[in-house]
Amino acid sequence: MKIIHNNILPLPGFGCMNILGLVFSRKPESEISIKTKRHEQTHTYQQYEILMVAAVVSLILCNIYSTWWYLLGVLVIPFIVYVLGFVVEATIPPYHNAKICFEGKTLWGKIKSVPTWLGKVWMDAYCDNAFEREAYMNDDNPDYLATRKLFGWVWYIIPSRARKDA
Repeated sequence: MKIIHNNILPLPGFGCMNILGLVFSRKPESEISIKTKRHEQTHTYQQYEILMVAAVVSLILCNIYSTWWYLLGVLVIPFIVYVLGFVVEATIPPYHNAKICFEGKTLWGKIKSVPTWLGKVWMDAYCDNAFEREAYMNDDNPDYLATRKLFGWVWYIIPSRARKDA
């Protein structure tokens, strides 16, 4: 995981943004907490898993239809998975993770006072999608990445209160 300090990415109000192990941060690396680094490392694992699935699906489609255009799926499928998860969370409330997600952060105060319904739904859906839920619920656990199962984020699609095994 490489941390790149800049003032452009992420958008104002967010601390870090992870794209395949490149973490863009508004703070220098020395000011980023271990907890945040663990959180971003979890996102790196998630992104590599989705990229692996996208590559397999794209190669299968290339072989079935005898055209290499389907290799573009490697670039498109990860975004489709993330956006689909986000849309599902935005359209099917209730939200369980929003307070945990922004607890103790200045951004949470701004979000609570968002004047538009859409802005509040957007932030609640962002916090409650499976990728963020897995990262936020395990960023205090120093051993999580060592014990994490492949596609661990899938178990966070259903909130823990609704799971039968919880």
